[in-house]
Amino acid sequence: MGVGKHAVEMSEAEREQAVQVARDLAPEFDKVGAEADEKNEFPFSLVPLYKEAKLPGIGVPKKFGGGGADIWTLARISYELAKGDPACALAFNMHQVMVGILKGLMSEQQQELWLSRIAAENLLMCGAFSEERAGFSGLADMTAVPTDGQFRVNGRKVWATLSEAADLATFNCTITDADGSIPEDHMQRMAREKVFICNKDVPGISIIRTWDTHGMRATGTQTLAFDDAMIPADSEVGDMRGGLVSEFEWAALLFGGVYWGLTEKAYQATREILISKSLGATAAAADVPLREVGFIQHGLGEMKVKVEQSGRVLEQTASILREGRDAEWSPLARPALIDVVKVTTTGNAQFVTSSGMRLVGGSTFRRGHVLERLYRDARSGQFQPLTTDATYDHLGKFELGLMQMPGADAPAPDPAADPVAV
Repeated sequence: MGVGKHAVEMSEAEREQAVQVARDLAPEFDKVGAEADEKNEFPFSLVPLYKEAKLPGIGVPKKFGGGGADIWTLARISYELAKGDPACALAFNMHQVMVGILKGLMSEQQQELWLSRIAAENLLMCGAFSEERAGFSGLADMTAVPTDGQFRVNGRKVWATLSEAADLATFNCTITDADGSIPEDHMQRMAREKVFICNKDVPGISIIRTWDTHGMRATGTQTLAFDDAMIPADSEVGDMRGGLVSEFEWAALLFGGVYWGLTEKAYQATREILISKSLGATAAAADVPLREVGFIQHGLGEMKVKVEQSGRVLEQTASILREGRDAEWSPLARPALIDVVKVTTTGNAQFVTSSGMRLVGGSTFRRGHVLERLYRDARSGQFQPLTTDATYDHLGKFELGLMQMPGADAPAPDPAADPVAV
């Protein structure tokens, strides 16, 4: 399961160079993050910088002209960019997630066609897999009608991260009968739900600006609209529920890298403020540096533990995948066991941003303070599939013996079928 898919192609020197490229680019993310958040706009100025750094193809296998970065190297790249700005990093992270997923979904011929293009032409991909009605959990309402060797695609996809800057679009939809009807049988309908990739400039594909959120505003996550878009038949690259979901480690670990970087950025910002801040004159002394207050020391130490925990869980999970030890896990439990990374890193990001605001004080409640922005950005993690509640529910059912392999008396539950997923 894990050995081939997560083989390490890069030398140690190449891995460190790839991470250094992201580290060098992170200050540019930091420069534009606050303004992009304030204006609720995607920072387009980062696109040429990201492409000049040759990051679009960094995760493409070397045999297709890419850098050959493994999942841990890509998670570290996400971490470094997020220390610049996590919302900007999350946008570009969507591309890397889809490169990883498509490596597991596509045939060798399709990989050679699409991944070679991504590496050679420095193309960016968006991922659009959430329905307006039911987020990621519901089977696709968006339809693909077979028409003269093509598919006529209609529907809307919300939460299309990086859609404004992307050159390619990836999405899921249900393949209908020739007359446009969808199978009434649930299992047949699930089998018809497929993943597609195409150029984003196909006539009939457009962007509807709907992104106006509590946090992660700089991602520019808009709605992708398909109105009689004619998509070539060979754009179909795999199953959705039995295919894309089984490749979910790319989402869990790379999202985890972003939230680990967010946590580190929040910790460092808090630490710098606490080192320099003074309470002034108090009943106890003429001047009391905040760093000398006991609960401040304890609180900062607890924050540091959370930062370390996120990095270590992420690194250990990547090691399990690269060594193929995930083959020891039950296939039923695997999606949720992988998602332990995202549950941990997003939970720690929320904890550290809340703690930082509490320790620094009321100034952090003002709009525009770095901790105020990171606090809002951290809240997005719980909504990304698999949601935290979906992971808990999935593991709980598995541990209680309430799951069965397909072909038994009941079908295996879909780990993405959670009403909270978005």
